[in-house]
Amino acid sequence: MLNYKKIAIFFFTILVICFSLTTTHFLSAIKISNYDAMLIAFFILINIISIYFIGLWEKKRLKKKFFNQYSQLLTIIESAPFLIYLKDLNGKILLSNKRFADALNIEKDALIGKVSYKLYKDSECYINEDKEVVLNNKCLSKERIVETLNSNLGWCKIVKAPVFDERNKINSIVVIFHNIDAEKELEDKKNTFFATLTHDLKTPTIAQIKAIDLMLKHSFGPLNKEQEDILIQIKNSCNYMYNLIFTVLDSYSYDNGQTKIQYSNFNIKELINETVSEIEDLLKEKNQNIILKSNLTTDEIVADRFQIKRVLINFIANAIKYGFKNSDIEVLLDEDCKNIKVCIKNQANTIPEIQIKNIYEKFQIGSDNQSRKTGTGLGLYLSKQIITAHKGRVYAQSSDGVCTFGFSIPKSINKSEVNIE
Repeated sequence: MLNYKKIAIFFFTILVICFSLTTTHFLSAIKISNYDAMLIAFFILINIISIYFIGLWEKKRLKKKFFNQYSQLLTIIESAPFLIYLKDLNGKILLSNKRFADALNIEKDALIGKVSYKLYKDSECYINEDKEVVLNNKCLSKERIVETLNSNLGWCKIVKAPVFDERNKINSIVVIFHNIDAEKELEDKKNTFFATLTHDLKTPTIAQIKAIDLMLKHSFGPLNKEQEDILIQIKNSCNYMYNLIFTVLDSYSYDNGQTKIQYSNFNIKELINETVSEIEDLLKEKNQNIILKSNLTTDEIVADRFQIKRVLINFIANAIKYGFKNSDIEVLLDEDCKNIKVCIKNQANTIPEIQIKNIYEKFQIGSDNQSRKTGTGLGLYLSKQIITAHKGRVYAQSSDGVCTFGFSIPKSINKSEVNIE
């Protein structure tokens, strides 16, 4: 509202304008009567007052809008089913819901203004995470046990999201804690179940394979050709079951981050030839040939030899399994300035585009209606996990009766971050 001081300023403004218009010191070439000068002065004053009141109205409107948004934000934060608070870039808490205050055994009002880092036992970890959010300008998500000075929040999924101002600069960070103790307990039970299941299946399978080996060595008496063929088929089935057990177990090990890549230097051509020799019986069965082509400047690469061999076995065996009889399977080695590329091509029925997009996902069972072949859906998934752990990528294409599966991995690695044998 207008007060005496503002009214005095307005009248003083009129006098200044009138004097400026009537005196010859400012506008010597223009002569304006006192009456016209007063009209002009009042017109200008009316505009100034109009602008002033419009400004007051806009200020009031924006203030109301701000408080509405602020109230909505408080409602959202308070009603959220998880622990949440808002802090500035110095770590000072600006807003918090009661759940977070109760979890820390601190009064909500007393929590506002506190430096959040000082609430946790591992304060350095939280400082580094905030720096990462600010540096990357995007959300960060972590899972870990959260321990404060007053309490233990258990296993939590922590989400930190940047808040931007009108200049698109980060001015604060929203922090969300979602307790996942129940999920972790379920995950532990699941892992225990799979570990127990695979162990219980593995032991009798190994015993069966060893017993069949003894029989094939004629340890219990001579065998005729038909008996040997039957035993070989049984042994192949047992080996398939043995490999399947380890594929299931390793898939879940990669899912839970329990498998570490052991880097070493090895010859990729020799590894491919070794892999092909081990599955040569599959090639002979369908009268297929493996053709190896290389454009590498050197055959020596740095990766986990054992795990890359598993990927090669999965890809090549898959190419044999679904490839046409009497056809060639190409294994192509190539490189660019950053990556080593391995590509396996076979001649087979074209895979539908919708299926090729999800071919590396878990339990995406491939099928061939003509040959009635099915898979577990874990072989290619495990291969993707292995290549991802190498910081590489997998790909798949299928068109005009040619299917291509491949992967690429970096040529060079940061030796300080990995184990090298």
